[in-house]
Amino acid sequence: MTTAETTISIITTDHDLIDHLQTLLGAEWQLVSATEVHLSHPHLIDLRVAIPANLAAQAEQAPLIGLVADIAAIGEVLRAGAHEVITMADLQPICLHRAISTAQIRWQIEQMRRQQLAEARAQVQALTVRLQNEQIRDPLTGLYTRRYLNETLERELRRADREQIVLSAVLIDIDQLEHVNWQFGRALGDAVIQHLATLIGRQVRGGDLFCRYGSDELLLLLPRVSRETILHRAEQWRASVAETIIRPGTLDLQVTISIGIATFPHDARNAVELLNQAHEALYAAKAAGGNCVRLWPGTQKQTPFGV
Repeated sequence: MTTAETTISIITTDHDLIDHLQTLLGAEWQLVSATEVHLSHPHLIDLRVAIPANLAAQAEQAPLIGLVADIAAIGEVLRAGAHEVITMADLQPICLHRAISTAQIRWQIEQMRRQQLAEARAQVQALTVRLQNEQIRDPLTGLYTRRYLNETLERELRRADREQIVLSAVLIDIDQLEHVNWQFGRALGDAVIQHLATLIGRQVRGGDLFCRYGSDELLLLLPRVSRETILHRAEQWRASVAETIIRPGTLDLQVTISIGIATFPHDARNAVELLNQAHEALYAAKAAGGNCVRLWPGTQKQTPFGV
């Protein structure tokens, strides 16, 4: 056995113990006095008088062999966290070698179990996050789902009412999507939705909520934005979509969008009214031929933008 294999750290307050052990074990043993546990290195810890409250925590750091006065204390020491126990009567080289080997094996098994448990917890956490994202994120576009919007809208309205700020709903509909689906297939229609979600998403502020509201409808909640600013931004989205050529595969496609806008508290006092007014504004944009922006029809001032 090499010198490294016969080195062991001793944790004790009995200053005579190391000299006593050196006499018992012989010169081939290297006994090192220690005041604390060092990572991964076997330790003989003197537990003849008392068992420290943090023994289990120390046992996580390294293999621990508890030294007890007699066999009556073995069970208690093992339950407290030691990996192996040896009595003063058994302090012979062969017994200590066996105790060290047993403690190292048990500590390695515990380490593997901790690692496996940590990996399992990480997998569960990752799965939980994925499931949560699946509930609040649309798998096609990555935008928030309508379910998440429904859960969030009431809270945002309460905040807007409390802080006396405006909150606008901007409903966007892809004008030609049914024709694209019919002529080229739904996969191409999905590509169009993805493209527009990305195109508009690049222009959305961090505080805005962007979600997929229906099969061909997108909705934004915009807090703290004036009507004039919203109209300007909506026109920018409309124009950028109309001017963009979408190239899914070998095809070149151009589509347009219609946009309806309603604002809390000017047009609505609750979530149902706000969404209904945004729909009515969208219907007005559709009735005007599409590819345009409209405020809720109950609003006096209408946008000059669009067709």
